[in-house]
Amino acid sequence: MRWRAPWAPRPAAHQAAPLPAGPPSAKSPQRSFTTYTPEAVSSASESEKVILFFHATWCSTCKLLASDIEANAASIPAGVKILKVDYDSETALKQKYGVTLQHTLVQVKPDGSQIAKWSLSRDLNALVKEIR
Repeated sequence: MRWRAPWAPRPAAHQAAPLPAGPPSAKSPQRSFTTYTPEAVSSASESEKVILFFHATWCSTCKLLASDIEANAASIPAGVKILKVDYDSETALKQKYGVTLQHTLVQVKPDGSQIAKWSLSRDLNALVKEIR
């Protein structure tokens, strides 16, 4: 194995595979990690699982989880939408779901009703284990 300087870019083989392109189909339900919009929730199908990730730019644990999700985007289960919600600006949404801590995750139905709520998932794996 060759020595590689820590600041040198990693070879392409170590990077996460991109998400499938194109519209979702019956064979491959869409998976995603995107910024929250009300339409992203309301446009979800009943079979999709929508997770609101209340994220603050100043929160180190939020950054770690977001980085892990991005690095492992290909591992997001099919039919799961993870929506990054700005903890500092989405005050009404925080009140609606009783969110008092950044790094809180809330699973919702397409109509916006809450299914589950939890905090401090360390990585994508831990997040996925909490989904109902």
